[in-house]
Amino acid sequence: MTLSNAEAALLGLLAEKPRHPYEIEKEVQMRDMRQWTGLSMSSIYKLLRNLEKSGAVTSHAEISDDNRARRIYHLTDAGTALLQDKLRQLLREPEFPKWRIDIATSNIALLPRTEALACLAEYRSNLQKAEKCYHELADYLTCAGCPAYRQSLARRPIHLIRAEIAWVDEFTAQLEETA
Repeated sequence: MTLSNAEAALLGLLAEKPRHPYEIEKEVQMRDMRQWTGLSMSSIYKLLRNLEKSGAVTSHAEISDDNRARRIYHLTDAGTALLQDKLRQLLREPEFPKWRIDIATSNIALLPRTEALACLAEYRSNLQKAEKCYHELADYLTCAGCPAYRQSLARRPIHLIRAEIAWVDEFTAQLEETA
């Protein structure tokens, strides 16, 4: 079995401790994982069923403090081995994202130059706002005593955003030169 990225993220949460689906959903929300995992409440249930069929997780029913039945999922040794294989792959092989702005860039000649430059200035401004948010998140994670690997989830986007800002500046200068 080859794990999807969403399955790997889900197994990673179960590697921390056994959980029930609603608890997993709360962790996904709290850690802002939805953007980079694709996990949603409905997908969590579906993925857990598939992972249980494959032997990567097991579950048992228990009664909660408020007298509700719920399933608690546990990572198996086979699931741990699958997750470790996926982590090795993810750490070795770069993944190149598809950038929506590339659609606009490849068709930018269809817009008046002044409008295109104004849009790029707004794009740059939005990047700067996002960078500021990630700096605030990184500071919060540091103050909260989160481990370095969790802090890196806030710091990595800062580097990507800075590179994107540098690209926007270069592209804008090229557009201005050809005016």
